[in-house]
Amino acid sequence: MGNKDSDREKLRDWVMQMDVLHRRQLIEILSEDTELLQEASAEMAVTRLRGLADERGLNWDTLSESDRERFLDMLIREDIEATQTNITSQQSMKKSTCLQCGRELSPHDLYRIYFSHRSTGAETVVGKLTIVDTDLPSAQFPVPSESELLIGRLDPNRGIRPEVDLSRYDPAARVSRKHARIMVRGGQFFIEDLGSANGTFINGRLRLKPQELHALASGDMIRIGQTTLQFVIGTLPEASGAA
Repeated sequence: MGNKDSDREKLRDWVMQMDVLHRRQLIEILSEDTELLQEASAEMAVTRLRGLADERGLNWDTLSESDRERFLDMLIREDIEATQTNITSQQSMKKSTCLQCGRELSPHDLYRIYFSHRSTGAETVVGKLTIVDTDLPSAQFPVPSESELLIGRLDPNRGIRPEVDLSRYDPAARVSRKHARIMVRGGQFFIEDLGSANGTFINGRLRLKPQELHALASGDMIRIGQTTLQFVIGTLPEASGAA
């Protein structure tokens, strides 16, 4: 704590030594340069992930991307289980703090920061929803980036045919016919609760307000009624154009 306070004081002194014009320009750059903030967040997330991997006898730097994704999935499961059983694991006691909002970083946050920051190059970003809390064969639903996706229950009599039909996984009918929808705006995936009776929850904590867009991150857990789905962002190589 003392070192952090000392660094802050040194930076503050350095800034105050600048003339007013340069100081204003610096503040404008820092406040507008979201890329700089994202770079810092990504670096902090990777540092945290290296430590978590090392605690489990793994080397983050030598893991393949698929192994890194599996490792993050494991962290998320551990965090969910610890939350559900009110057990604080040794790992969850050592969380870092988000540079953007100041709160502690969860495994979901690390998943979002790491995978959303990767450069996709000549690839198309796609989404996927997977039902994770069912005894039935788990279903997966693609989330195309060029259209909206309705989540709910099939009702042919009313002409309601959601792209993500949870009827089979919702015997208690806790999912509304038009429960929520996912859409893409400016390359970002969003979810919106459509005024459902039992609500839409993100990562077990946040209940969405009806008709209010919420930005989705890769790894987010979405509870629709009593059905939980995991949202994951992936990429597909773009067609080369050659026949």
